[in-house]
Amino acid sequence: MLPQDAIFEGDERNMGKYFLQNQELPEPDAANKWFAYAESHGIDIPKAISIWEDAATESGAESRRLVSAAGITIETP
Repeated sequence: MLPQDAIFEGDERNMGKYFLQNQELPEPDAANKWFAYAESHGIDIPKAISIWEDAATESGAESRRLVSAAGITIETP
C-alpha cells in the first residue's frame, strides 16, 4: 500500500460516487487504484493527490479525464 492511502481512510466527505468498470466502490478503494496507477505512470504523489481532489469537484472535468485512464469514473455530487 502507498503511504498516501491513509489520507483517504476514514474520510467521511461525501464527494460523489466512484466506479471501476461500472461497479461502484468506496472512495478509499478507488483512491488506492488511482495512486497505484499514478505511481506506475510516473505521476508524482503531490500531483496525483491534486488531480484526485480536483476530480471530485464539479469543475474537475480534466482531472476526471486523467483519472479515467486508470479505469475509474467519478460522478460528482
